[in-house]
Amino acid sequence: MKYGSLVLEKKDFSVLKKYLNSNLYLVDYTHQDALETLDINLKTALIFESEDMPQDIVRLGSMVSVSSVSNVAYTFQLVSPQENDPVNGKISVTSTMGALVIGKSEDDIINYGPPADSISLRIKKVSSVETGEVEV
Repeated sequence: MKYGSLVLEKKDFSVLKKYLNSNLYLVDYTHQDALETLDINLKTALIFESEDMPQDIVRLGSMVSVSSVSNVAYTFQLVSPQENDPVNGKISVTSTMGALVIGKSEDDIINYGPPADSISLRIKKVSSVETGEVEV
């Protein structure tokens, strides 16, 4: 990782802790491992005030472009679970992909998918999008 650990805005950190403490992931076991990893990473995350956040960090509301070595590319907006709409490019922070990218930066690599079939994806571009308050 570019910054050595996850980098989170203070507000996003608080929201993520609420999501995890609400046990939202217990309903869907398909991404439980990613959220457990996120929970562990939150313990060592670097927390910044909004005005001090590096611009290349994936935050709630960010537009994120990822691509593989074979040039498979995907762009999505990272959103709250209530806004999840994969068909329209909105991926929940509590999904496997969302949990893997939050707090990471441009050029970081994530491994997406089950261990036997995982694909390495590079975060190519992160841009912020103005959003309203995140609901918990």
